[in-house]
Amino acid sequence: MIPPHLRTAAAEHDLGDFLRRYRRRPGAIGTFFAFAPLAGALALGIREGDMTGALAITLFVWPPLFLWWCVSTRRRLDGGLYVFEGGFADVHGRKVLFAITWPEVRSVKYRTYSLRVGPIPVLYGTQCVIELRNFHKIELNSSYRTLERLAEDLHAHTV
Repeated sequence: MIPPHLRTAAAEHDLGDFLRRYRRRPGAIGTFFAFAPLAGALALGIREGDMTGALAITLFVWPPLFLWWCVSTRRRLDGGLYVFEGGFADVHGRKVLFAITWPEVRSVKYRTYSLRVGPIPVLYGTQCVIELRNFHKIELNSSYRTLERLAEDLHAHTV
């Protein structure tokens, strides 16, 4: 159920048995930039009345962007935050970004924030901040599908 490279890292850090995995969602900004050239090519072709420029964009500009998006999205979706009996690990593709044991965690806080321009909310987000005993912080953003549940789960293990 867990990838071999994570199993090795979990054994090295003595994280114990696997409990739960929290998945990430595809990035909205990367998805936009992966498909924006197609919309731009269509708009260019319609405006110019000649589809040669649109065809050039579609054949030469879009494929590398799309392939980059496919690879980065695959890494993002293959990873996630894995919770174990003895701690947790954040994985991005085949790379374990960090593996933390429960005694290393000082606190877990879940917070929401919003940016307002006058009375109008422009930006809204959530964040889970994990403070470690060595005064480092790990910040998890709303790219995790169920961030509030993840924060509650982490908090329950540290109390």
